[in-house]
Amino acid sequence: MSQKITSRLATMAARTFTKQHMRTAGRTLVPLFVALALSPVAAHAQGSVDLTGVTTAMSSVETAAKLGGAIAVVIGIIFGVFQFMGRNIAGGFLAIGGGLFAGIVIGFAPQWVSSLTGQTVSMIVTHAVKVMA
Repeated sequence: MSQKITSRLATMAARTFTKQHMRTAGRTLVPLFVALALSPVAAHAQGSVDLTGVTTAMSSVETAAKLGGAIAVVIGIIFGVFQFMGRNIAGGFLAIGGGLFAGIVIGFAPQWVSSLTGQTVSMIVTHAVKVMA
């Protein structure tokens, strides 16, 4: 009985591992192994990343998010009023809801940007005080 199992395993292995499969596997895996072999050399050779302009760039993103959110609020409210005037109450509420959602985006944009830049909460509070003053 053990010879039947062995012969069945050998037959299955012979069908599975053909020369074409081995060539395909070699063409796929050889570049991967070369890249893995060279990656420690490349990782050792790289320098540090300069992040001095990230805060400036992210403050520009923050300003753009606030501006886009403010425009969305205004547009949502205007379209909501037009929907109400046209007696489409459901459409009016949807437009006002879209405007309020844009307001939420405006409110949380500084926190999202600060989480991307790694600024502390005290910097966010200082920024909020400057904006509100």
